[in-house]
Amino acid sequence: MKKVIGLIILCFCTLSFAQNYNFGKNPAAGKILHLKDADIYYEVYGKGRPLFLLHGNGGSIDAFAKEIPTLSKHFMIIAMDSRGQGKSTDASKEPLTYRKFADDVKLLADVLKLKKINILGWSDGGNTALEFAIKYPARINKIITSGANVFPAGVGENEVQSMKRDVAEKTAQQKPQSEIRLIQLMIDEPKITKEQLNNIKAKTLVVAGENDLILRSHTGYIAKEIPDSKLKIYKGASHGVPVERAEELSKDVIEFINKP
Repeated sequence: MKKVIGLIILCFCTLSFAQNYNFGKNPAAGKILHLKDADIYYEVYGKGRPLFLLHGNGGSIDAFAKEIPTLSKHFMIIAMDSRGQGKSTDASKEPLTYRKFADDVKLLADVLKLKKINILGWSDGGNTALEFAIKYPARINKIITSGANVFPAGVGENEVQSMKRDVAEKTAQQKPQSEIRLIQLMIDEPKITKEQLNNIKAKTLVVAGENDLILRSHTGYIAKEIPDSKLKIYKGASHGVPVERAEELSKDVIEFINKP
């Protein structure tokens, strides 16, 4: 669990940069999608082909503070806080799933009248991107995942056991259920099968850091099983590629989406 907490801290290392642009707290760009069991906060920047930015567990829009200025010059950026995170709320009672997060993305795309979208997802956001491509194949063009996993053990069994202990401790301490549910999500999810990966039709770029939280073998497995996908490992980077290699990642995203 220490590695996961480190990731969350890393997400917020972008805060000082984000404050310059107010990403995640920009009333001029921010709107709320009201759903029956959640309010989804999102911000829109730029014009062109739509690119959704999906942050990691416990993060928010400002996780992509370093990418938005560059990417918004090329695409219509839709940066959203996943339910129960950032400025988004969650009134649902059932366990969280990445499929539910993917449904939220689809509903937002519907409201914005976007027939086909691209997604850049970091960590949990990458998992959501894969679930979206599986569930809504006609609505996705290209996806870029950074540090995604397709089953919990992709982070290593020791890390899973650490998260289980953390949930037990927080439950005993009567910590907020919203906090516990986000950790439980990573213990239970995702549950993406080899067959589902084989059937993904969207063009996919799978990236990870050389020292990523996600096992290298697991990242390789994802890239191998998605037909015609591309794989890139960022040398020297950790799970925080969008923070540590923002300029390089933005360049790769632009090239990948613009390539016919």
